[in-house]
Amino acid sequence: MSDRARPFLEIGERVAWHRSTTGMDQLDYATKAGLKRSQLSNWETGGSRLSLDGALALRKAYGLSLDFLFAGVDDALPMTLRNAWRDRPSVKS
Repeated sequence: MSDRARPFLEIGERVAWHRSTTGMDQLDYATKAGLKRSQLSNWETGGSRLSLDGALALRKAYGLSLDFLFAGVDDALPMTLRNAWRDRPSVKS
């Protein structure tokens, strides 16, 4: 599947990145936020768009800002997460 067929991939990459920083698998991460693993998987792969309800659940469970989730604005992240986000290896070529 091409990136063009997955228009929400950047949002999904941010969700997957944060999940990886927690060391949780998809099931544990989704369960803690009151979500289904299949929802999380679809968001992470860019197959479907993160819903507002899903984003609010992630904010409540993990303190992620909606600006970060939807737009990639890292200013509202806690400093340790912001530094980790800015220091992550680039996956774009």
